This record gives sequence, structure tokens and C-alpha cells, in this order.
Amino acid sequence: MSNALATTGVDGLEVVIAEAGISSWYDYYRENGLVTSPGGYPGEDLDSLTALTYSRSLQAGDFLRQRAIYQAGFDAEGRSLDRASGDYNQYWHDRNYLLHAKKVKCEVVFTHGSQDWNVKPIHVYHTFHALPSSINKHLFFHNGAHVYMNNWQSIDFREAMNALLSQKLLGHENGYTLPTIVWQDNSSDQSWTTLETFGSQDKLTLPLGSEETTIDNHYTKEDFVRYGKSYSTFHADLHADKANQVTIDIPIEEDFLLNGRASLHLRVKSSVDKGLISAQLLDFGSKKRLLPIPTLKSRLSLDNGRYHAQENLTELPFMDTPHRVVTKGHLNLQNRTDLLTIEDVPADTWLDLDWELQPTIYQFEKGDTLRLILYTTDFETTIRDKKKSSSCLCKGWVLFIMDKC
Repeated sequence: MSNALATTGVDGLEVVIAEAGISSWYDYYRENGLVTSPGGYPGEDLDSLTALTYSRSLQAGDFLRQRAIYQAGFDAEGRSLDRASGDYNQYWHDRNYLLHAKKVKCEVVFTHGSQDWNVKPIHVYHTFHALPSSINKHLFFHNGAHVYMNNWQSIDFREAMNALLSQKLLGHENGYTLPTIVWQDNSSDQSWTTLETFGSQDKLTLPLGSEETTIDNHYTKEDFVRYGKSYSTFHADLHADKANQVTIDIPIEEDFLLNGRASLHLRVKSSVDKGLISAQLLDFGSKKRLLPIPTLKSRLSLDNGRYHAQENLTELPFMDTPHRVVTKGHLNLQNRTDLLTIEDVPADTWLDLDWELQPTIYQFEKGDTLRLILYTTDFETTIRDKKKSSSCLCKGWVLFIMDKC
């Protein structure tokens, strides 16, 4: 709602605070030509939100009087959003706030989590860069999932917003200014720092080798049912190199800060005339990392929380973990050039592609292990395809957009 309101350019609007805000509804329910689901909600689409937010359903009489009109509109929406192809069409174009970003005149504050696979980081990345240079914009980029950060111990976000709103709404000249980027450092506990921008210009290229390998898209009936019932089981096997996948471990030889979108250059071919490819980049190996869900530090210890009630003090735990997902992505091979270019996928024909993953900010240290996982069907996110097909991969590299340490 905040992003949508800001892009109207309405007079009198001084500031918006967009917490995990949507930039384009296509990027919420689609990705690179694929029908995808927001993290945690397999099979959901935008018509699910239509049904959820239809306020006339709150009263039976009102709902019954309008049911025919509502159902006609609902059915039309189902056809327009086009789950058959995953293509970007006029329906999605009409729901793309980025097209109106230049109208924004107010100050904008974003919060977003690097582990938010529901409203993925691409949303804040695109909006942040689409805004006019004439306005003040700020981003709190934390290491949590799709969560609020107003009651965390490590940063007083609520009072920061109180100071800003006191300026904008009450006219208090308190001298408070916000940095452009406030980033939660993933390498230590309760540590925040400032950055100049989201997306660096320096680059680091790591080779993936030239060995030809094959990913089988077909799972046994037992595994397909097991993963279908619990996508967390699928992810556990994927991260442990037990699913249908190609896994490449790369030792990190120097400290570097990934700041932006890691890019994969791959040569691939499919055994059939279509195909999808998925990828995850992991910081792999046992060490202390921030977990994505805040836990309790002190019960009901904060005054004036939501609804003017006392609120729990929480924080992201810093604990030993076997790995951490740094970024991920999914691609329809028909859209290997770009979103608006739909190309044939000739069977058994090598194709070269360059593919940007979800943006993030992540500190790697010398001695870390980067694990790249390449696979096809993702049981949480993509359509669950059990047809017999395979994808072959031959050589490539991963390109990091980085800040020098």
C-alpha cells in the first residue's frame, strides 16, 4: 500500500514507510517467465488475494446480492493472470508500480529482509533504484525473513521513525537525518553499519568448471509425494546434496561483500523443447550465523507497541548453523534473454545464458565455502513437474557484484 500510494505523487504526502513492500505484482507471483509462488504459500496466485480481501464477503446478505458480479470479475481475473504461461502481459503491466516511480515526491523509508522469500528482495531493489534522484530514500536491510523489526534489541527502529515523523508531521526541527543504507552485518551479532548504495560496481568472477553434468527432473513417486507434502523436506535434502541437482563447492580466498545481484553464466541444454532451471547460493559449512526469525529477549518489556500495548523485545539469534541461503532464483529457458523475449528451446541444443539472481548484501570471509546448487523443480516455489526430462550443464561462471573490504 505504501509503494502504491507514493507512486500516485499525491500532494501533501510527506513520507512513506514501506515494510517489505511490493514493487510489481508480477515479481510476487511470477519469476523470469515462470509461474511461481511466494515463499511459504505454494499454489497461491493473485486471485487468492482477491478472494481474501473481498470485503463484501463479511456479511452474508451483501455477499449474496453481489455474488454474480463478483464471480464474473473473479473468473475474468483468473483468465487474465494466465497461469498457463507465466508470461508478462497487460494484466501484470497494469499492476507494476515501478512504471510510476518517477512520480514519487515524498521521502521514502524501506525495510526489507535478505531472507524474505515471500516478498523477495528484488522488490525493494527495483523500487530503490527506480525512484527519482531528487528525493531522500533510505533502506534498512536486515537479515530476517518476512518480519517486522520495530521491537528488535539491536536497533531502535521505532524511535528512528518517531523522530522522522515528528519532523514531517509535527514540524519539529530535531536535526535527525537517516543514512541511505542501514545494513545489518551478517558476520556478527547485533551489528549494523551504513552503506552508500544497494548494488556495487566492482566485480568478482569465480569459475564453475567445464565438466558436463546432468540434472534429472523426474523424481520417484515416493520422493515426489514426500516432497509435495513437505517442501521443507525437499529443501533439507537439496542443501545436503540429496535431491536431483548439481552441487559445486567453491572455496572463498578473500573477504568480500556481495552487494547487489550475483549473476550466473551457464551453458545448458534440455532433453525436451522446454525447461526451467533453479539455483541457490549458500554460505556452506558450520559457523555462527543470524537466523531469519526473531526470538524473545524480554517479555512485554516495551511500552507503546502495536495498538499502544506493551510488546516483547526480540532479536535475530546468532547461532551455529550448517549453512545459510544467500540468494536464489528461477528461470524459464524460454526467457533466457529477458522477460519480454520469448524464444524457442530446441531439444538437445546447447544454449548460453546470463542470469541474475535475487539481490542481497552479504559478507563473505576468507575460508568460507560458497555452495552453488543447480536444479529444476522447486517444490515450494515452481510448478511441480514430474514429467521425464533432464537438463545438461556444461561450464560457466558466477559473477559477484561486490564492495571491496
